[in-house]
Amino acid sequence: MKRILGLSLIVAVLGACSTPGTPPAVPRAKVYSATGHFPDQQERDSHACAAWAQQQNAKASGLSGVLETVGGAVTGAGTAGYGWSQDGADRAYTVCMNSRGYAVYW
Repeated sequence: MKRILGLSLIVAVLGACSTPGTPPAVPRAKVYSATGHFPDQQERDSHACAAWAQQQNAKASGLSGVLETVGGAVTGAGTAGYGWSQDGADRAYTVCMNSRGYAVYW
């Protein structure tokens, strides 16, 4: 009986500590670790590279791109509202992820 009670307590504690995963930063991309990264590291790298790609494309599109990027960040708009081409964002994301040891397929 003590064993079942102890096991139930462990399951309850671990269940309370878990959090649902966040959605991928770029859901259309299929990202595979080429060097054996853990899933949590891949998620952090993906979000960092998505943010970097947005910054690079905002710089490339000039002042209007920066203003739209800030506006999109404030309103929570998706990447389509950032004022730069999606193709450019995808290329920048791929370059960043490749440099971190991932293979990206679209």
